[in-house]
Amino acid sequence: MAHYIGQILKIRPNHILDTWGVAELLIAFGTYKNEETYKNFLEWKSLNQESKKKIKKPKEFAVLFYTAEDLKDERGGE
Repeated sequence: MAHYIGQILKIRPNHILDTWGVAELLIAFGTYKNEETYKNFLEWKSLNQESKKKIKKPKEFAVLFYTAEDLKDERGGE
C-alpha cells in the first residue's frame, strides 16, 4: 500500500510508513485505488456499448468503505 501511494504522491514509501497512521494509509490507498478502478470500469462501459465483442466486466471499486450504520444494517440491527 505504501509503495502504491508513494508512486502516486511521488514520496518514498518509507516516509509514509514512518509518519502516517494506519487509518491514513488505508483511506489513501482505498481512495486512489478506487479512482483508478472506477476509471477502468467507465472505460469498459463505453467500449462495451460500442463494440460487439463482449469484454469481461471489471469491478467498479477495489476497496469498499462501510459506515457504522451499513455494518449495523448488515448484521440485522444488532
